[in-house]
Amino acid sequence: MTDVVLLAHGSPDPRHADDLGALESAVRARVGGGVRLAFLDHHGPTIAEAAAALREGGPGPVVVVPILLTRAYHARVDAPTAVADLAEASGREVLLAPALGPHPLLGTAVGELLGVPAPGRILLHLAGSARDTAVTELIAVLRDSLPAGASSAVATLDERWPLAAAVDRLGGPDGVVAVGVVIAGGVLRDRMAQRCEAVGIPMVAGVLARTAALADLVLLRARESLSAPRS
Repeated sequence: MTDVVLLAHGSPDPRHADDLGALESAVRARVGGGVRLAFLDHHGPTIAEAAAALREGGPGPVVVVPILLTRAYHARVDAPTAVADLAEASGREVLLAPALGPHPLLGTAVGELLGVPAPGRILLHLAGSARDTAVTELIAVLRDSLPAGASSAVATLDERWPLAAAVDRLGGPDGVVAVGVVIAGGVLRDRMAQRCEAVGIPMVAGVLARTAALADLVLLRARESLSAPRS
């Protein structure tokens, strides 16, 4: 493997950086080194700081993996801009991998959070996006990965998929377990848990960044990018 940069959004909530740090460590353990974080906003390591470190590396390409669940705005606009800035500042070839989702390994990661045996009625709680197709692609992958026979419904914080409607589809809150489909801890996941608690639905602990499947997916995206034809 070459140098890999995990490009995350960043958050003023320290739990976000802690969870991304755990993911960075898990990916590094799989490749033996050459893995670092960079954040788009709120705190470092910044793109400029990552570039300074990469200037000291070898001549090979750098792969940037956006730690994003969907192919929405950040993946389509912010990530390519960051890659261009990183390439200019580091003087190295920088490749941009696809966003993490949609991919079946995200469903595997959700399964890790749900545990064994998985509940029979599952509420998948997502943040949402202004790009509906990005969310529907992710939902389809997650539902395909749920245990056979499990029923599920989706709610989003932006209410494009309303929580009340999701609870109705599941026949009420009794026996339903929620899982927060979020990369890292912070205010968004707190809001999901609070909303679920208000309607009598418990949310399982943990975030995707702490799962083995997400680390596997980051590595897969990096390898896909390295093996793709380049002009």
